[in-house]
Amino acid sequence: MTTLKYDLEVLGYMNYFKRVTKLNPKDCFTAGESIVFFAPEGKAGLAIGKNGQNVALLQDKLKKNIKVMEFGDDAEKLIANYVFPLKPASISISERSGKRIIEIKFNYPRERRSLLANTQTKLKQLKTIVNRYHPEIADLRVLQ
Repeated sequence: MTTLKYDLEVLGYMNYFKRVTKLNPKDCFTAGESIVFFAPEGKAGLAIGKNGQNVALLQDKLKKNIKVMEFGDDAEKLIANYVFPLKPASISISERSGKRIIEIKFNYPRERRSLLANTQTKLKQLKTIVNRYHPEIADLRVLQ
């Protein structure tokens, strides 16, 4: 695992997340107009709150889109947590010309489309997350 550095703004977000949810976030970072919080494994439901009230409170106070997801130690689990509630058919890591590539396969085209929407914002955000924790991964591919 790489050493992560936080600026004052992100530390403030993490502190506010802790006050609202009563959970220490594993990590937090901004991605465009969104803030992604990583809850400890098995605690995402508590972080989101009943009927999403904690997320709604965070969005109202911070004036940004909020995504809360469980942390996963390996790349496959991290990706599965990111695309939840979608269930990929398979997530596999392969070696091609000395580079590690993750391939995600979905059962249905609409699931694939939800990850590859118009500007591929979700896919870019997923690549950022994977590279943050697993810099050895060279590329991410979404297959049908």
